Amino acid sequence: MKALYLLMQDYVREEDDIDRAGRGVYSPELRDDAQDARNALVSFIRETPGKEAFLALLDISREHPTETARSWMAFHAKEKATLDADAPAWSPHQVRDFHDRLDRTPANHRDLWYLVVDRLLDLKHDLEEGDSSIASILQPIAKETEIRKYIGNWCRDRSGGRYVIPQEEELADAKRPDLRFHGVGFDGPVPTELKLADKWTGPHLFERLEIQLCGDYLRDKRSSRGIFLLVYHGTKTSWDLPNGKRAESFDAVIDALQNHWAILSPQFPGVEDIKVIGIDLTKRGLDAKAASKKQGRKKQRASGYTGLGASG
Repeated sequence: MKALYLLMQDYVREEDDIDRAGRGVYSPELRDDAQDARNALVSFIRETPGKEAFLALLDISREHPTETARSWMAFHAKEKATLDADAPAWSPHQVRDFHDRLDRTPANHRDLWYLVVDRLLDLKHDLEEGDSSIASILQPIAKETEIRKYIGNWCRDRSGGRYVIPQEEELADAKRPDLRFHGVGFDGPVPTELKLADKWTGPHLFERLEIQLCGDYLRDKRSSRGIFLLVYHGTKTSWDLPNGKRAESFDAVIDALQNHWAILSPQFPGVEDIKVIGIDLTKRGLDAKAASKKQGRKKQRASGYTGLGASG
């Protein structure tokens, strides 16, 4: 529809339109039919739900041959984004459910994505700020599979029957998402890709966000929203960024990844949104670098004592 609309602009130009406003009764001519058909294409795009239609309006606002019409098309794109962002009204059952359990049972893929984001943010707060945080227990665990098991079990225990997380779910091409949340009563899973930030370089993290999460796990039309989850153990101090700069903190690399998705977004019209979440185990855990140095000094002293004992 976008391509057809721009093509019609070359042959049914707006500057040649017949203005019938305020001129009484008239009989439509061929020109009237042509310009009405052209304008109907924009109405069709505006009424089509989803990100792809929004991107089409943005493209038209940049490529429209009539300069004065570009700002009007940009307004339509913004208006559409506003309307698409509005969530549907709650049903009476959902209102009652929220009153009883202070949570809402997801009715679609979008609702599930918001719920999973909230759960993972709850986990983040529990590990980073909670008085009973077990961050110091998780910090020495360097295997991604073990961290994934803990996060999966934590989220599963707090599902309240609203979602399930199958173990080791395999896709058609033998790819295995780290975590995949399935709602109840609808088919729209939310994939979550987990990375231990200390084990990955900056370029690899950005590549995994783009190729693995957006390109692989969100290819299926049932899933249009995903989560990129990073866990930080405290042994890495900086990450290279695609713009040539360096992120000197874990929070900085999380912000950079979220901004990177904003840049990538137009390239993935089928992906509605990506949320990047970072869990910093050092906030309630140990200073990993200091602990590593301390352990090194202990080994040196033990080695020295052993040498003295041998010579004696």
